[in-house]
Amino acid sequence: MESVVQVRVQPPLQGVVIHRTRLKLWFITICSSILLWTCLVQLWHLRLLSGFNRLTKVSVRVDETMHSPPLRNYTSNGFLQVSCNGGLNQMRAAICDMVTVARLLNLTLVVPELDKSSFWADPSDFEDIFDVRHFIDSLRDEIRIIRRLPKKVTRSDGYHPIVMPPVSWSSEKYYLQQILPLFSKHQVISFNRTDARLANNGIPLELQRLRCKVNFQALKFTQKIEALGQKLVHILQQRGPFVALHLRYEMDMLAFSGCTQGCTEEEAEELKQLR
Repeated sequence: MESVVQVRVQPPLQGVVIHRTRLKLWFITICSSILLWTCLVQLWHLRLLSGFNRLTKVSVRVDETMHSPPLRNYTSNGFLQVSCNGGLNQMRAAICDMVTVARLLNLTLVVPELDKSSFWADPSDFEDIFDVRHFIDSLRDEIRIIRRLPKKVTRSDGYHPIVMPPVSWSSEKYYLQQILPLFSKHQVISFNRTDARLANNGIPLELQRLRCKVNFQALKFTQKIEALGQKLVHILQQRGPFVALHLRYEMDMLAFSGCTQGCTEEEAEELKQLR
């Protein structure tokens, strides 16, 4: 006689299976919620950080605006013409000085004329060497520069320009006390020599900064000269690191450069006396 074995699923076991299934669902739900909240927190943090950065940038712009100098007043006291003398190095330094004088006295500067009568015998004009448009635009916030005198000035009955050289080695007091009053009688003053030597006369720091701005930013060479310089650099890069260049390094250049590197104490003192 065969025995029959009956297998029954006990109710307690079925309850355990259902309980485990619910635990899994709760676990998945909790993990999903944690992951979702983590993503939301990260997004909120990034948005907050981005807004903070924008706020910081705006604050910096506002701060810079508050500390920026006021717009330049172009109410001119007169016109300043200059005829630079010497070699290119001396004329470049003179242009820096004349821009500074025009800024100090609130004058309209006419684009400087370069020396053509000295032993250099160079027929180049200002626009042949320097970028005139860049020169005018880069100093727009400092002084007003024009290419030539207005016709209404040159044709007026009261046009009596005074031609004179500035006194070299003079400080800003000389220009304020002796040159500026001349514009009450003359609309135009023409400096026929420009070796003013402002740099070594204890001028205020803001004027020295303007000289440096003219020298290193405003006086930009023309495209032809820039192209020639790039060509020389390319040749040096292709053929070797050597070039022969005559700098005409003379005693006056050594004296007025302000450099005493490599000199003994006696030589440095001699250069000081020359300056």
